[in-house]
Amino acid sequence: MKENKVYDLIIVGGGPCGLSASVYAGRSGMKTLLLEEYYCGGQILNTYEVKNYPGFESISGPELADRIQNQAKNLGIEIKYEKVIDFDLTQKIKLVKTQKNEYLAKTIILSLGASPRKLGIDREQELTGKGISYCAICDGGFFKGKNVAIVGGGNSAMEDAPYLTNLAQKTYLINRSQRYRAQATLLNHVKALQSQNKITVLENFVVTKLLGDNKLEGIIVKNVITDIESKIDIDGLFIEIGRVPNTDMLKGKIDLDDYGYIKTNGNLMTTCDGVFAGGDVIQKTLRQIVTAGSDGAICATSAFEYLHQNFDEKDI
Repeated sequence: MKENKVYDLIIVGGGPCGLSASVYAGRSGMKTLLLEEYYCGGQILNTYEVKNYPGFESISGPELADRIQNQAKNLGIEIKYEKVIDFDLTQKIKLVKTQKNEYLAKTIILSLGASPRKLGIDREQELTGKGISYCAICDGGFFKGKNVAIVGGGNSAMEDAPYLTNLAQKTYLINRSQRYRAQATLLNHVKALQSQNKITVLENFVVTKLLGDNKLEGIIVKNVITDIESKIDIDGLFIEIGRVPNTDMLKGKIDLDDYGYIKTNGNLMTTCDGVFAGGDVIQKTLRQIVTAGSDGAICATSAFEYLHQNFDEKDI
């Protein structure tokens, strides 16, 4: 069903970028619809503790998301929980298609986020939810008093490690090298836990095999320098090796780079006029909550300016 109403702006995705954009859109007076498949907040809903967001020495991800969402609602932003499945960006008035409806808009902001990157080994999909997880905050409670391992060397892995250490009987951190992509404060915290024998860090190791029939019962890891393999008995494996941008439905509609990230200009407009993008789906060097919020502010401000430059005042 196509709705006749034409929005000034449709924001696709309710993560930090989309929520920030909705706040700026609401303050500018644009008639705005935010479409989100599940829950507003995106990846920060899976963040146990945020310590690097200006103004808060410490705040939980869900609380931060809730605060921004309430701010947007109080500014009159319309929020609908529907999965977006396609776009028609060929006309001046754009079309956004969900599983339930079709919506029209003069401008669009794409804040589609990213999905967990998989290890890509046999039986990974089969054992997902049966010992394999991509979200420690979501599933960590299921492994209280059990043995777990985390794979990764970035911020997410280092944030998960202390949280799981407080729950599990034994915790391993597996990193394929001795180099880490995590912030120094996070890495130092994990190193401190290691010195206290609260976590076992395996550097230069990769997971090569998943063990167990109907649930995960262990893993085989290989030292990438010696090629020697060994078995680790664990009940839970938390994979934090990065994200993949959710841009498959945009192929052929706007320009993406070789990794699937959206190409934008300085105002965060894509190669399609009137379509802007921000957050984890665009080419950028730093992907943090605060930078996603900045992207949202830039996208909404740019959309407002585009609206007034390309549509008659009576149509706005």
